[in-house]
Amino acid sequence: MTKKIVNTIKPTTILSGFLGAGKTTYLNHLLNSKPDTRFAIIENELGKQSIDSELIIRAEDGIVELNNGCLCCSLNDNLYDILNTLFERKDEYDEIIIEATGVADPRGLAEPFIVHPAIKKQFPLKGIICLVDAELVEDQIQETEEAIHQVTFSDILLVNKTDLVTKQYLNDLSQRLQQLNPLAKIVFGHQNNFPDIEITAHNTDLDKILDAPHSHNAPTLLFPVQKSHHHHHHEHTDVVSIILTFDRPFNRQKLGYVLTVYLTLQAKDLYRMKGLLWFKDLEEQYVLQSVGKRHSIDAKRPWKPTEKRESKIVFIGKNIQRKGLERIMKQCLDK
Repeated sequence: MTKKIVNTIKPTTILSGFLGAGKTTYLNHLLNSKPDTRFAIIENELGKQSIDSELIIRAEDGIVELNNGCLCCSLNDNLYDILNTLFERKDEYDEIIIEATGVADPRGLAEPFIVHPAIKKQFPLKGIICLVDAELVEDQIQETEEAIHQVTFSDILLVNKTDLVTKQYLNDLSQRLQQLNPLAKIVFGHQNNFPDIEITAHNTDLDKILDAPHSHNAPTLLFPVQKSHHHHHHEHTDVVSIILTFDRPFNRQKLGYVLTVYLTLQAKDLYRMKGLLWFKDLEEQYVLQSVGKRHSIDAKRPWKPTEKRESKIVFIGKNIQRKGLERIMKQCLDK
C-alpha cells in the first residue's frame, strides 16, 4: 500500500462506561442531535447491533453504512487496521466516535491517539466521555477495576439515569466522582433529557491542562500505521489523586528521562497523568500525558505575556505518594 502524508483532520471522541450505563442510548442521541455531522462509529461488538438495526442499510469492506450518512465498523481485533481503513476513506465522514465495550479499559483505546504521532495528527482526540449509571456506579467502582479506569481516565463523566435517584444522592455521588477524577467535568442526564456536551469546553479549575495536545515535531506522519505491542495489567485498590504545582521551569531532558524510568516501574499503579509544563528557554506551553508505560510531551501554544508561567501536573492512581512524586519531579527542575 502506498504511504500518504496526512492532510485531513478528523476529530475523535471515545465513549466509555460500564455495562448497562447507557452508552448506546447516548450514542443514538448524538446521531439524532447532530444530523449535519457525518460520524464514523467504531464499535466493539457490531454483531450485537448496538446501533439501532433500522439505521443500517448496507455493509462494504467491513464498514457498515447508516442511512443518516454515517459509517460504522466493528472493532474485533486491531484498532490500527480500522484507522488505516478510515484514513483511506476520510472524505466520507467528519468525525470519529469510538464506543467501547462495557468492560473495556479506555487506556488501551486512547493509547494510539496519545502516543502515535501520525494518529495524533490525523485523528486528534477531543476527549473521553464516560457514561455513569447513577444507581450502580458506587458498587461498580468498589467491585471492578475496569469501572475505576473508565471513571479516572475520562474527560467528561455523564451521570445517567438521574431520574432514578434523589438530588442529595447525586450531590454526594458528584463529590465522590470528583475525588476519583479531579480532571473531569461532571454533567447529568437521562435517556429523555441528555445534556448538550461541548467536549472541548471544560469549566473546572484545571481547564488549562485538559486540552488535547497538538504535536509540532512529530517524527513521522505516514499511513498505514502499525499496531503497538504494549499491554496493560492492573489490580484493584483505593484510588487517590495528587495535584502538583511548580513555579520553576523544568529541564526537558531530565524530565523525559525521569518519567520514562518512573512509568517503567510504576505504570501499573498510575491510571492517569496529565499536566501543563513550563520549560526553560522555550516560549511555548507543553502538554504532558501518559498511558501505560508511555508518555508524550507536546507543544500546545505560546505563553501569553500576561500568563503566570508554572507547571501543573495531576496524578491519578493507587499506591502513589505525594512526597515521593514531589521529590522525583523536583529533581527535574532547571537550576
